[in-house]
Amino acid sequence: MSKIIVISGLTAGGKTTLVNSLARELKNSKIIAFDNYDIDQLPSAPPLNKPLSQTINQYDIQNIISAVNSAKYKYDYILVDYPFGNRHESFNQLIDLTVYIKTPLDILLARQILRDFSNKTVNAIDDYLNIYLKTIRRIFIENEKFIVETADLVLAGEAPLSTKIEKIIATIKSL
Repeated sequence: MSKIIVISGLTAGGKTTLVNSLARELKNSKIIAFDNYDIDQLPSAPPLNKPLSQTINQYDIQNIISAVNSAKYKYDYILVDYPFGNRHESFNQLIDLTVYIKTPLDILLARQILRDFSNKTVNAIDDYLNIYLKTIRRIFIENEKFIVETADLVLAGEAPLSTKIEKIIATIKSL
């Protein structure tokens, strides 16, 4: 049966980059990515301006759970690119290792602007930065604290990718 490894962190924290690189190192692995399921767009999804500690179990993640269950006898490792760590009550019992990438907020903000606003106007960036300062930053801080509390391994987001991969592989070997 597979080892199910969740890589979590805030938006633009490096989850996808880490999962893709880890998949190249861990032979016979399968990637399941939260972003492929549009879970935060479903009618059941709570508002994004509420902390996860109040809303986590409102997210309908059944499609992710089904994907994990259908893959768990076919692969040695299932790498789940998933922001909620092991906090969702429907998913937490399936997880063997929860890794959290703790990336400083200034780096997250810079990455998000570079990634999501490359062809937007300065006004759009100004609008986002105002919302970030009024709401998003506080939510990010609360969400990170909530997810980190139960993570098995917390990695520095600004550390080299190779260092993060080495630490995860060493932790997997000790499971």
